[in-house]
Amino acid sequence: MDSEDKRIFSLLQTEFPVVARPFDALAARHGRGPCRGRKRLGTEPAALVARVRRLAEGGVIRRIGPVFDSRRLGYSSTLVASRVPAERLAEVAERVSRLPGVTHNYERRGAYNLWFTLTAQSEREIAETLDALGEETGIVFHSLPALAVYKIRAVFGADEATSGGPPRKESAPTELDDKQKQLVRALQDGIEIEAEPFASVAKRVGRPVEEVLSQIRAWIKTGLVRRFGAVLAHRRVGYRANGMAVFDVPSVRVDEAGRALAERPEITHCYRRPPLPDFPYTLYAMIHGQSEKTVRTLADRLAKELNAPDHALLFSTTEFKKSPMRYFDPEDRP
Repeated sequence: MDSEDKRIFSLLQTEFPVVARPFDALAARHGRGPCRGRKRLGTEPAALVARVRRLAEGGVIRRIGPVFDSRRLGYSSTLVASRVPAERLAEVAERVSRLPGVTHNYERRGAYNLWFTLTAQSEREIAETLDALGEETGIVFHSLPALAVYKIRAVFGADEATSGGPPRKESAPTELDDKQKQLVRALQDGIEIEAEPFASVAKRVGRPVEEVLSQIRAWIKTGLVRRFGAVLAHRRVGYRANGMAVFDVPSVRVDEAGRALAERPEITHCYRRPPLPDFPYTLYAMIHGQSEKTVRTLADRLAKELNAPDHALLFSTTEFKKSPMRYFDPEDRP
């Protein structure tokens, strides 16, 4: 990647225009001429499309599309931790990855070595899924749902992760009609990288383009869509170290500590979760950096700032699965 590529993927994450011809709008907004403090792309729309398509084909951009708030769609989700014998890790991870509600599945170095996220239409379905998985594999799976969400903002700049502003407050689920659910299904895998990508979406759902655009903008405004833009493969853009920092913070201070961590640009996700008997940590923060040393140094510094000497850092070593959730799909059952 050259410097122009880096500028492009930085902007695509946070400034992707929800308009009929988004690449024209990007090129016009950041093209040659006065840029009034904004970054400048300096390229024509067709050339911009070609560059973005090349970044996607090269695995730098996973997709361009909405990041939905699962809770606003009426879904429940949890982080699951398990201890799996090394000789069975690949086998169990493969079985976990087959679950349609699993979007992230990683091996991490630490007391618990297999971690995955599970999303379902209810907490009961999550419990039933984990019970069935445990019976099948003989592994104990611990559900650690988020008790508080301080930050969800996986946005990466050319040189550092960025906070991109404060996280939205949690809201009640939004009731969607069948047409809206159809649009969610059409968008969840991302849009095509072409001059008029929303025209293709509109054709699939049988609705006018402007109606589709209006609905997406409304979802962004209400927070049902956290952001609309590029989702990057962070390792491909230089963030080779992915550490989950966990801290044992007293309950009276955990919210204050969580809000403080959320302000750090290097942290993309931050939650409060229940402890386990042999894993007492309640504050979880995802730290991305260019090396393990960088991430470890930051985690140690944060532990001192939080007055939380009991902490741990679990680095991901294998990515078994990372994919967007498929919502409102009748075939998505364990």
